[in-house]
Amino acid sequence: MRKLGRRDGDALFGLQYAANDLGGARLGMAVGTRVAGSSVERNRLRRLIRESFRLHRLELPAMDFCVTARAGARDAASREVFASLERLWGRVRRSP
Repeated sequence: MRKLGRRDGDALFGLQYAANDLGGARLGMAVGTRVAGSSVERNRLRRLIRESFRLHRLELPAMDFCVTARAGARDAASREVFASLERLWGRVRRSP
């Protein structure tokens, strides 16, 4: 994915994505201890990422996505996390 894919991101998340031949979008995540600290916080971010992906999955092209949490995501409220991911999913939909 790193060589063939594209990258995007903001203060909270990095997003890498590449086309797949499966006919649907797939999600991968990287939420590290250095970024999110405790397992409670890492799992909270993972749940929010999964839920945002679930809500937008049918609108997304057939691609493999890898969402990487950045340091700002740790202290962000849930609505900020959802807004950040919403913007990233929107950029992917609009990209050629």
